[in-house]
Amino acid sequence: MTRILLLGASGYIGGDVLYALKASLPDCQYTAVLRDQEKANKISKDYPDVHILIGDLDDSALLEEQARQADVVVHAASTSHIKSVEAISRGLKDPSRPKTGHWVQISGASVLSIPDIEKNAFGEGSTHIYSDIDGGDELRHLIKRYEAKRVVDTFILSLTGETRPLTALIFPPIIYGSGRGPINQRSIQIPELARVTMQRGKGVQVGKGESTWSNVHISDVSSIFVKLVEKAVQGDMDGRVWNESGLYFPGIASVRFKTISERVVEAVKDLGLVESTAVEQISHAEADSLTPHGGVLWGTNAQQLTQRARRYLGWVPEGRSLEEEIPFTVLAEAQKLGLK
Repeated sequence: MTRILLLGASGYIGGDVLYALKASLPDCQYTAVLRDQEKANKISKDYPDVHILIGDLDDSALLEEQARQADVVVHAASTSHIKSVEAISRGLKDPSRPKTGHWVQISGASVLSIPDIEKNAFGEGSTHIYSDIDGGDELRHLIKRYEAKRVVDTFILSLTGETRPLTALIFPPIIYGSGRGPINQRSIQIPELARVTMQRGKGVQVGKGESTWSNVHISDVSSIFVKLVEKAVQGDMDGRVWNESGLYFPGIASVRFKTISERVVEAVKDLGLVESTAVEQISHAEADSLTPHGGVLWGTNAQQLTQRARRYLGWVPEGRSLEEEIPFTVLAEAQKLGLK
């Protein structure tokens, strides 16, 4: 029986990944590490056969031992926690392991935004589109160039040796849609934009609003995780799927933030919560004051061309579009705020 170690099961992405994995690979043996007993109890209620261990990402000895025992590690808890990544690496590289391990790691599309941040260009448009096959060298160079800010990506791409695990990095852009996990079903960028719009009584955009991110439904992100784990369960060692080539962009569409802000305020107006569909320009500093890293999340560019998952995993996105999802996101946020 394949043993899968999952980190992040209480989170938005990790919870949805757990749901999708259990639906597609119910016969695997799952272990989840959680730092909160109350959250652990909720997961155990929904998934009584998942083995829960209480610990956190700083519990290096625990993570190393669990990784050593696992056939597959799915780290969906953090894009930047290097201590947990180092512990997982030690476990997966342990020479006593009977076979090579597989490791699927969450990253993020903000790596594509670093040039904008460096130039202090917030709210400005860009025609540059990154791709994960044709532009693989460009992405690896970008990670290397900004290795101090992308410590996890750099570490995983730098793994060497005979006992090196087979790794994959997933770089989601804007993720939208209600998660299917047992605890956190809320994403960040669009719900936060909806919250700010309702609380300010008007729409907001960073600068000119010309910045553009790709986007993807949460269920389609989880589908890539599932397909990679399925490959791992099969013992797949295809060099086009893993390690230096194992870079995955799931973005399926690109929309300017100006357009997103307009759609959000229109949906808020449809609920009778604002009188006007006006959208106000704000600075990246003000965006940061409204939500953590708001200037980056709403004011930079991160456009993706998805190639590898389609070509080598047979991945086909099926979630509804961001434009279709926005009214549901706005309604959920209004209910959360007690406005509906």
